[in-house]
Amino acid sequence: MLKLKNVSVAYKENKVLDNLSLTASKGEIIGLVAPNGTGKTTLFHVMANFLKPDSGNVIFNEKNKYKSEKEELTIHKQLATFPDQSDLFDELSGVDHMKLYANMWKGTTDHIQGIIEELHMTDYVKRKTRTYSLGMRQRLCFAMMAAADTPIMLMDEVMNGLDVANVALISNRLIKMKKEQKLIFVASHLLENLDLYADRVLFLKNGKIIHEQDLNEDNETYLKMALKPEQYQKLKVDYTLPAEHLYIAKHLLCIPVQEMSMTEQSKWIERLLSFKDEELTIGPLGTVEYYEKYYHEKK
Repeated sequence: MLKLKNVSVAYKENKVLDNLSLTASKGEIIGLVAPNGTGKTTLFHVMANFLKPDSGNVIFNEKNKYKSEKEELTIHKQLATFPDQSDLFDELSGVDHMKLYANMWKGTTDHIQGIIEELHMTDYVKRKTRTYSLGMRQRLCFAMMAAADTPIMLMDEVMNGLDVANVALISNRLIKMKKEQKLIFVASHLLENLDLYADRVLFLKNGKIIHEQDLNEDNETYLKMALKPEQYQKLKVDYTLPAEHLYIAKHLLCIPVQEMSMTEQSKWIERLLSFKDEELTIGPLGTVEYYEKYYHEKK
């Protein structure tokens, strides 16, 4: 388990983390989303002890804190952070990098071949990394985390530079890690992808968690359609929209339907389908919709 208690970090007048608290448990994947420069990387750096907070504590397993060298070593045996591509050694092979991480954390390399096969790296993993493409280097960075096999993992932009097939490979491996009771934090710009494997998604703004989306709950169902402001205004004139409807970022209309009768739901579907060039979808709000609501919506 990992707990942040009243953590604050400021750079001069800019408060990046503001009295932030959260609790995370093993067997959980937590997504972290926010625009660049709003605290995601700072939060990871505090968790990993790369940065000391101005106030507050990071607590592991109810007792361990970054208070002494001995405790730091104890924590770092349990936690690995996603390597940056610039950290790779051009003259070492992919296997060499994986063995390095495996030996540093797990103490054995017996599991590496299985990771190579699962991530479809067999054809190139023995070559020097200077020959790798962007996607191959990113897949190697993830394979190094899998080789470390730590109970807690911090992954910043894990899907960067990957094509659809490789995003699927890594998503499946993340789900497998979750079943193995890992605690994984994932910061990613692929918002729809987060919905496939995360248990919850945290939204950061002004140094605070402004929303926590629990993807395991039965959430409100909406009729969703992208409408231009003039189309939305016409709909408001022609009909009385439910008071709980959302018009996110002057772009996306979301009408809650769970409290409606089947007859009323059918009427709203017909009304929305009159906008023939727009696609109508039905479901809960996802990470994309919440992102637009909190970061793109203009007051």
